[in-house]
Amino acid sequence: NQDEERICCDDFVNHERSFVANENACLERKWNAMPAQISPLHPSPKGDDDDEETALPISTKSAKHRQTFKGMLSIRPSSLNLEKFDQALSPDFTSGFEESEHCFTKIAAKAASLLGAEKCFIFIKDTKEQKLYTFIKDHEQNTVRATKPIDRGITGSILSEPSGYNDNKVSQSQRWSPELDELPGFVTISYLAWPIWDFAECKSIGVVEFRNKSNGSAVFNAADSQFARIIALQLGHAAVHYMQQELIAGHTEAINQAYEKNFEQGETIDVPSMNENMTKTQLVVKNYRGAFTLSKQPSLFTARRTSVAVCDRAWDYDVFLKSDEELLMHAIDIFDERGLFSRFSIPMSTFVNFINEIKNGYDSNAPYHNSYHAFDVMHVCYLLMTKCRADEYLESFNVVSILVAALAHDLGHDGYNNAFHQSTSSDLAVTYNGISILENYSAAFLFRILRKQENNIFARLNTEEMTKMRTRLIDMILDTDAKNHFMLMTRFKHGLEMKKLSRGLLSSMILHVSDVSNPARPGKIARKWAYAVQTEFFRQGDKEKELGIAQSPFMDREFENLPRMQVASEGD
Repeated sequence: NQDEERICCDDFVNHERSFVANENACLERKWNAMPAQISPLHPSPKGDDDDEETALPISTKSAKHRQTFKGMLSIRPSSLNLEKFDQALSPDFTSGFEESEHCFTKIAAKAASLLGAEKCFIFIKDTKEQKLYTFIKDHEQNTVRATKPIDRGITGSILSEPSGYNDNKVSQSQRWSPELDELPGFVTISYLAWPIWDFAECKSIGVVEFRNKSNGSAVFNAADSQFARIIALQLGHAAVHYMQQELIAGHTEAINQAYEKNFEQGETIDVPSMNENMTKTQLVVKNYRGAFTLSKQPSLFTARRTSVAVCDRAWDYDVFLKSDEELLMHAIDIFDERGLFSRFSIPMSTFVNFINEIKNGYDSNAPYHNSYHAFDVMHVCYLLMTKCRADEYLESFNVVSILVAALAHDLGHDGYNNAFHQSTSSDLAVTYNGISILENYSAAFLFRILRKQENNIFARLNTEEMTKMRTRLIDMILDTDAKNHFMLMTRFKHGLEMKKLSRGLLSSMILHVSDVSNPARPGKIARKWAYAVQTEFFRQGDKEKELGIAQSPFMDREFENLPRMQVASEGD
């Protein structure tokens, strides 16, 4: 029944919508953008309609996240097990990936169960020995490390392929080497494999292979091929994430408590000197593991994913020319590229609600401190973390806190500065006792938004993690107060001199620099913001004149001085 099948597909699309912006969508776009396009899987013998190879895209480049699963409608629902697809796409499938026998056997068992295969093996390339290795059971059922050459046998041949391989009579294949590929006491009939890719380097780092269907069927069909492809994508991302966590661990040896708020063990990074940066071309990862040797990249996170379009990764990105939908998609792309949807299990609907609440929380009548400013600061934070290599020293927790604080740091700002609220004894000044009035109000506004379940992007954090996140966000937002500028600079300079810098302090500095970055932007962008600041300052000056109170410096429109006003705007 075609109507029933279409309903089934629509249900599947809705069910998987929460995964639209996670790493799978990003990795799929990069996979499809490779110079050597992914070719169809090696076709199975004809004669069975269920074995016909059909492309099952995880995402569609043209419509980005909103059309991610539209391609599913080309597959007959009768050939899909939607529950298994849900499991394969889940971030939990490869969570906790590490280079250990327990992890390999655990993920392999889950993958074999999903495909209904008798055996599944995960092979990773050891770059030092130039071999593939995995973990298998010996004749005494002990787990041992087994290796295979990368230049011979069927597994090694898959490593150099851009796509998968499916052969239901593999023993007749020219790729098959009985001495290398067959398992002791086992007869392999049907064989399905996909390469595991490191998208930072655009090269394969391993192979996931499946042997023999266990449900009585002699062949792996089209749906099995797609399962294997998704699992390979998941494993590729998990391996890269593991490598990056190992890299970050190498930066967190020493502790410096002197200038860090709410200090916690492991939150300090070493700051290399310029000479060290020039001479140290290879970063030696602590507890070296051959398969995961990393060269230090200009920005590992940037190299890993490219969700954000090239034209949107620029200093002259103009928020004034963007529609609300384009700004929303830019925020989605940045969070997607950072891997934050998957890391913090953020449903897309919740994220969209959160962004809309943030946007609505800004006063559209404020010429400068409006939602455009929020998205612009988020964009500059993103550039500082990627183009300026700050993300080499940050974890996902720091990245998400910086981006959220950037979006929320001026929530509720009415276009009048702290001095105006203090001199007029406004309700906000009374509520916050004249201390960082607007910053305290913005932080409180943020957590009122997050208090609503439909907006809470941090719902999956436990109590301890949420307490830490709340503290970090409040600290960063309060550090945007101009009165805290010199203390922030003192702490930062001290950290640089001691070559010990906390991630929390680095996060605050990234946000603060982004907040006052307008004069340093390309001319056409800097001028637009300068005129916005001027309009807002003159509006406050007019209000002060109306109330009969002393006019603040540079806010009297009768004494215009735009360059000096730009400098003064850093304090607001």
